[in-house]
Amino acid sequence: MRSTVAVRLAILCSMAALLAAAPASASASFGFLPGDEGFSAKVLGEGGVPDDEAGSHPVSLDLAVAFNQAGGLSDGDLRNLSFELPPGLIENPTANPVCSQAAFHTPRVNPLEERGNGETSRAGESCPDRTQVGTLTLRSSYDGGETRSFGLFNLAPPPGAPSELGANPYGAPIVFVPTIRQAAGEYGLTLQTHGVSQLLSVQALSLSVWGTPWSILHNEQRGNCLNEAEPQFGWAKCSVGRPAVNPAVAYLTLPTSCGAPLSFTASASSWQQQVQPPRTSSGAPLAGCGSLEFEPHPFAQLSDPRASSPSGYEFGIEVDTSGVREPHRRAPAPVERALVSLPEGVTINPSVGPGLGVCTPAQYEAETASSPPGAGCPNESKIGDFSVDSPIVAGTLEEGSIFLASPFQNPFGAMIAIYLVAKSSDRGILVKVAGQLQADVQTGRLTASFEHLPQLPYSRLRIHFREGQRSPLATPAACGPIHTDADLTPWGDAGLVRRFSLPAAIGGGIGGGPCPAGLAPFAPQATGGTLNSRAGAYSPFYLRLSRTDAEQEITSYSATLPPGLLGKIAGIPYCPDAAIAAAATRSGVAERDDPSCPAASLIGHTTAGYGVGTVLTYAPGKLYLAGPYRGSQFSVVAIDSALVGPFDLGVVIVRSAIRIDPVTAQASIDASGTDPIPHIIDGIPIHLRDIRAYLDRPGFTLNPTSCVASTLSSALNGSGALFGNPGDDTLATASVPFQAFDCGSLGFRPRISLALKGGTRRGRHPALRVVLRPRAGDANIASSQVTLPASLFLDQGHIDTVCTRRQFAAGACPAGSVYGHVRAFTPLLDEPLEGPAYLRSSDNTLPDLVFALRARGIEVDVAGRIDSVKGGIRGTFPAVPDAPVSKFVLHLRGGKRGVLVAAANLCASEQRASARLVGHNNLGLVSHPALEVPCVKKKPHNKKGRPRR
Repeated sequence: MRSTVAVRLAILCSMAALLAAAPASASASFGFLPGDEGFSAKVLGEGGVPDDEAGSHPVSLDLAVAFNQAGGLSDGDLRNLSFELPPGLIENPTANPVCSQAAFHTPRVNPLEERGNGETSRAGESCPDRTQVGTLTLRSSYDGGETRSFGLFNLAPPPGAPSELGANPYGAPIVFVPTIRQAAGEYGLTLQTHGVSQLLSVQALSLSVWGTPWSILHNEQRGNCLNEAEPQFGWAKCSVGRPAVNPAVAYLTLPTSCGAPLSFTASASSWQQQVQPPRTSSGAPLAGCGSLEFEPHPFAQLSDPRASSPSGYEFGIEVDTSGVREPHRRAPAPVERALVSLPEGVTINPSVGPGLGVCTPAQYEAETASSPPGAGCPNESKIGDFSVDSPIVAGTLEEGSIFLASPFQNPFGAMIAIYLVAKSSDRGILVKVAGQLQADVQTGRLTASFEHLPQLPYSRLRIHFREGQRSPLATPAACGPIHTDADLTPWGDAGLVRRFSLPAAIGGGIGGGPCPAGLAPFAPQATGGTLNSRAGAYSPFYLRLSRTDAEQEITSYSATLPPGLLGKIAGIPYCPDAAIAAAATRSGVAERDDPSCPAASLIGHTTAGYGVGTVLTYAPGKLYLAGPYRGSQFSVVAIDSALVGPFDLGVVIVRSAIRIDPVTAQASIDASGTDPIPHIIDGIPIHLRDIRAYLDRPGFTLNPTSCVASTLSSALNGSGALFGNPGDDTLATASVPFQAFDCGSLGFRPRISLALKGGTRRGRHPALRVVLRPRAGDANIASSQVTLPASLFLDQGHIDTVCTRRQFAAGACPAGSVYGHVRAFTPLLDEPLEGPAYLRSSDNTLPDLVFALRARGIEVDVAGRIDSVKGGIRGTFPAVPDAPVSKFVLHLRGGKRGVLVAAANLCASEQRASARLVGHNNLGLVSHPALEVPCVKKKPHNKKGRPRR
């Protein structure tokens, strides 16, 4: 050790003296010598000729650099040196055993170099011969500038590095650590050494990396035979052993791409902080790509091959990579481009949405070989696993994941894209691949395309989408054969495509049951009602419709509400048609955050559940009151933000025409006036399973005042055999019992008054005014019967025109059939219902009296029977809708067209009518109101019998 130190000190003193004696003009900047002398790169085959065969294993890769010199010394002490190798030139660290760091730093004892003069080995390592992968040749300040070669060994790499190559000349280690470059799938190595000892003062350095280190061709440069004075029979003296015991394994593999010249780049810097611009050396392009083996074996399978089920999916490629390790075979061309069409019927499962995150471009960029989970793409964006088995990596790149990319913010600008990331943090290897998933807008079939799969040779590449209730995929609805189609293209030959059809089958039903046979069933379920069912109370109302995975898709729906369950639309403006049209053009997020319809028109909200399996994705929506639609005078529009997890599918609008039954005043959603429910949006079948509608505007929904049991009836259409063909839809009904309670707590004390106007003498035809004032909070009137006194009877001679039932149904009653006018004030509307009072043809002896009430597009017809009892005219209205009325006013005409005629002088005595009223809570009221008659009072007389003035 002391002698070594003394020698180094002597060398440093000599260098200092030389530098002091050198003239200033001799000094030059640190850098490469010009031309090939400064940097050259050669790939050599047997006999020292260039190897230009793609995928082959060369005899050696020779990299040589030389630097400017002055006075026999380098112009700068080399500190850092790197060699950038062409993409696709592969190093296989598993081809050789590794030399331990302890052996590498133990000086070698080489008896073959001892020449009797005391000279010993200059190598500072004692690595086993089987770990040698080449030589390092050095011209330095040692040995008087003599060029000398040293072994280059496969060392145990530090954490985070794929390998390490090192030589220990004169006990001053030079270690090259490869780093992996990856751009657009290209796999490239850069050999880098840092901190080269200044004691060496390197003038020239060359690496010779052997393509097959155990080849007999390298025996004379191996171990103790290296630099032997008499190297005869070196092939025997330094053999690594018989091939049967130690078979030769390829260490270097040339790229499998042809066309572009192989390009190498050298970069260097000195301890004096001088940086040399990179120097490039290019060779001839590789040839023979057309004869490379390209026989990939893809495979594909569903994890749950049952109909209408959430399922994982696995696609992989297996390759015979023995050519990567066997010296006399060429490596197969790896797959660069894969176009994979998943089976028909396998689609995106909306159930994947809840809690699913995305990976942004910046997060994807942050994925490195050493980054821990979540440091790049977040864990919530993971939807599967990705792994790569490579013959040049010890073990599997198992730290792999499939991440969902941000919709539209990805390399493809696509709605659905994924990132494949596999890594080995111990070896510093990272594989990153971006892929696009395109969904057919008509069928939802998925096609995945990967443009730049890794150039790294792999024996198995596996892409596995997770299974479970949150799996991203759903299986077809029917059993039978299915197949995955795959087109695979190799690196280096874009014109060569291998096409595969990978068969599989859906062999069972949901939950392991039998396969669906024939047309799928359709029996949706319904629940609903008001949260507070107290009679006559305002309460939020809800309706829920649902189906199972085994049933047909819902294409449309309708519903008929129970009698008396009504909505108060007074004071609520319509959402304008322009706002509804604008909502259809917006994103789901924009609509959710800033609704198109005015808040004043909001009457409730919706929640829609989408997906396959037991767990669904729920998307929010709102319900608005809207104007005339498809023949109805008002409508309800559901505007839902179609947000399936991170996917924004825009806005789903379903507008429903609202009909009011003119006889019962029941509200219903008309199927013929309701928009169809979409089945697929932007290629994603939404699999609507659960519809929930809430009318929760305060003071909007009013319960009936009748406690008679009724039903909330819904009718739904199923998709039949073909979703797009409404002609084969299946109709199903679902009814929910509905009944208000506590009707007995409601009072019933309406007030009625009758007044005559006009002539009161016998034969005259007075007009009649009837005013009915129900008490607020009472039960609504269910039926009424009013009998006029016998002094009034029907003058049939004045009935000149009667509206027929057909005319009435068509809204075409002649003007002559109008005999009065009616108005009904209700708190549910801003304006009173009003219209003519007709005489309409009847099955009875006398025509019916019908009130045609109209307001805001609502039509209510109240029909009464006219007959006579005990000489008095009686009007009976047996079915009055269960709707609140604050005031009801009837005017029957008098005079020439009056139908009432006085049978006597109406002022001769008090005239009283009889009224029998029954409430919807079955309470009744009988009264005998006096008719107000416009009688003229007699003026008082004076004593002379003259009227006083």
